Amino acid sequence: MDIRKDKKELKIFAQKVGISAGLSEEDAFILADSLIFANLRGIDSHGIIRLPFYIKRLETKSTNAKPKIKKIKEKGGIIILDGDNGLGQIVGMYCANMAIEKAKEAGISFISTKRSSHFGAASYYSYHIAENNMFGISFSNGCPVMTAWGGSKRVIGNNPFSFATPYIKSQPILLDIAMSGVAGGKVRLYAKNNKKIPKGWILDKSGKQTDDPNDLVAGGTLLPFGEHKGYGLAIGLEILAGVLPGAAMMSQIPLWIKDFENPLNIGHCFIAIDLPFFVDQKEYNERISWMVNQLKSSPLSEGSKGVFLPGEIDYNIEKERSTKGIPISKEVWNDLEILAKKYKVEF
Repeated sequence: MDIRKDKKELKIFAQKVGISAGLSEEDAFILADSLIFANLRGIDSHGIIRLPFYIKRLETKSTNAKPKIKKIKEKGGIIILDGDNGLGQIVGMYCANMAIEKAKEAGISFISTKRSSHFGAASYYSYHIAENNMFGISFSNGCPVMTAWGGSKRVIGNNPFSFATPYIKSQPILLDIAMSGVAGGKVRLYAKNNKKIPKGWILDKSGKQTDDPNDLVAGGTLLPFGEHKGYGLAIGLEILAGVLPGAAMMSQIPLWIKDFENPLNIGHCFIAIDLPFFVDQKEYNERISWMVNQLKSSPLSEGSKGVFLPGEIDYNIEKERSTKGIPISKEVWNDLEILAKKYKVEF
C-alpha cells in the first residue's frame, strides 16, 4: 500500500537534501518545488522518485551545482544561453524568467539554451509563464529512448512539450506531453512498483511489443504517439532544442539515469507571448470562456466521464493530493530513506 506524505514535508525534505548536495537554498527550493509540482498533478514519473538521480549527478559532478549561466547571443526577442552544465530545473527556471521579462519588452520571446541537464516536468515552466499572464511554451530534447516510426531501436528522445495559458486562477489550460505514447519515467515507475504495462507502450530489445516494463531498461524502446505524427513532432523539437542552440543531439546525449560521469548538454526552449499585446484582459476572459463553453457543451460519447480541458484532470488530482497527501510507493519510500540517512536529513 502507498504511503501518503504531506506536500510541505516532502518539499522541505527534498530542499534540505539538495542543499546538502551543494545547491544554494534558492536553487534547492526550485528543484524541490518542481518535483512536488509534478507529484501534486499526478505526474509521479517526474516527481520525488527522480530526486536520487538528480542528487547522484550532483555528487559525481556530472551536473554543476553552481552554474554560471551566460548569454551567448541576442536579437530582438530571441536569446541563446549557455547553461554551464547546470541542473535542468535551475537553468529552466532562469530561462523561463528571462522569457517573461523579454516578452514584456518585445511582445514575444524565444529563449534557447544549450549545456543544460534533464529539467523534469515541462509544464513546470509553462505554468510559471502563464502565472505572469502570458501564453507559455516549454520543450526540450533528451537522450534517445524512442524509436523512429518503423524502426525498432532507440534513436531519438521523447522530447517533452508543454503549453499553458491563463484561464481560471491557479488553473491554467495546461498541456504537458511527451512525443512517445508514454513517458519513459512512467514505464520505470511501473517497473519500480512491480506492475505490468499495457502493450503498445514499448518494444523489447528484439523489436517486439511487451507488457514487461523492465524490457525498456534492458535495451527496449518507447514507441511514438500517433505513429508517424509523434515521430514527426519529435524531429521538429529536436531541431529547435538541439540543432539550433548547438546542444547535443540524439545519440550524443547520455542516458541521464545511468551515466553519472558525463555532462548531458541537453537543449531547452521557452516561449512567452504577452497576452495584453493582443487583447485586453476582459475580452480575453470572455473569448476563452466562450471557447471553453463550446467544448464543454459537446454531447458525450458512450462511456465518457466528461469533456476536460488540458490540465483539468491534473488540477483535480492536485486538489485531492493537497488535502490527502502525495502517495509514495514502498519502493520509492525506501530510496528516499537511503538519501535521508546519507545526508542526515530528518524524514
